[in-house]
Amino acid sequence: MRDEKIIYKKTFKLPSFLRKLLILLFVISSIILIIDVRTRLTKPLAHVKPDYEKISIVNLLNKNELSNDDYKEIFYQTGLGVSAIDSLLADKTNGKDKILKFQENFFKDISIFYQKITPITYQESVLDDNGNIVFGTELAPYENGYILVTRATYSGGWRHGHAAIITDSIYGDVLEAAVLGEDSQIANIDSWRYYPNFMLLKLKNVEQSKLDEIAEFAVKSLYKVPYKLTVGIFSSKYKDGFDPTGTHCSHLVWYPFKKFGYDLDSNGGILITPQDIANSPYLEVVQIYGFNPKELWK
Repeated sequence: MRDEKIIYKKTFKLPSFLRKLLILLFVISSIILIIDVRTRLTKPLAHVKPDYEKISIVNLLNKNELSNDDYKEIFYQTGLGVSAIDSLLADKTNGKDKILKFQENFFKDISIFYQKITPITYQESVLDDNGNIVFGTELAPYENGYILVTRATYSGGWRHGHAAIITDSIYGDVLEAAVLGEDSQIANIDSWRYYPNFMLLKLKNVEQSKLDEIAEFAVKSLYKVPYKLTVGIFSSKYKDGFDPTGTHCSHLVWYPFKKFGYDLDSNGGILITPQDIANSPYLEVVQIYGFNPKELWK
């Protein structure tokens, strides 16, 4: 018999810790790549300009009485809801010109500044031709208890947005929980005009006196409350007879309305978001800016 030589091949094997490190680096880089792609894909939603023609609405504004179709046409041309149109037209001196200014801003091209406020979170603002942050449009007439939502903030490509409630329409005060690590605060409503998109909403068929009560309760119960992102996940969204010990932007808006019997959470999930509020059947649009009138926030 012929002697056979057995050849052993020496194989190289990475140390266990190095293999784990490479796997970790691969996972982290994949997450970063996914976040980057999602962030790029969400940028077109910063400001949605109408995809239809700007037309003259002067004849509509000169009518003694507007039909439902007239209101719809004006809404598509200006972003103004029925209550805002009626309120502006009540101003016989300047109302029509103001509405035409809303139309001009609604169709105007804008530039956008993307500000990184955390490693994965961005906030958007309107820029003028010189690169200065400016107001994008005027605000429709508003009252206490009106709601503001925007999708101009996003993290990891998710447009979670922001929300606030108007608590003093005379001084332009809004109550909001804006920043993780800080208590809820009173801010000025003009800060919302820097966003390239927002919605101004109000309860349907409710007397202003009721909205005043809701706004007053919001300040009393939710001013200077610690920011808590996990409300609704690891703690109750609402507990009758107890004021919240933590809140976040959309929870702060949702809570006082829930107290008065209006559940604005359109999908009833454990976590309330600005988009949930925007789609609530209890609310009507007072004004939109930078949103598609055909879809709103779907």
